[in-house]
Amino acid sequence: MIRGELASFGAGLEKKPTLMVASKIDVANPEKLKKLKQWATRRKLKLYPISAVTGEGIEKLKFAMAEGVDKVRKTLADAQAERTKTSRSDAWTDQRP
Repeated sequence: MIRGELASFGAGLEKKPTLMVASKIDVANPEKLKKLKQWATRRKLKLYPISAVTGEGIEKLKFAMAEGVDKVRKTLADAQAERTKTSRSDAWTDQRP
């Protein structure tokens, strides 16, 4: 449902990297949390259960977010390097007699 909402905004928002987070696990119904984990697993989604009250899961979530940002930055840097390489190659080709 959330991806559908994001898609309705356009600009490819639904294709952006996402993390699935379940909050308030300190008061969550264990059976419902188990079902949510199973649902996420079936869809090959990584679930980060957290509790702001106890701090449980917060460190894992922070590291996952940092890894995700690093991955996106590397992908963007690689794409930029490829564009630069291609434009240099095109410039060289365009200057042949």
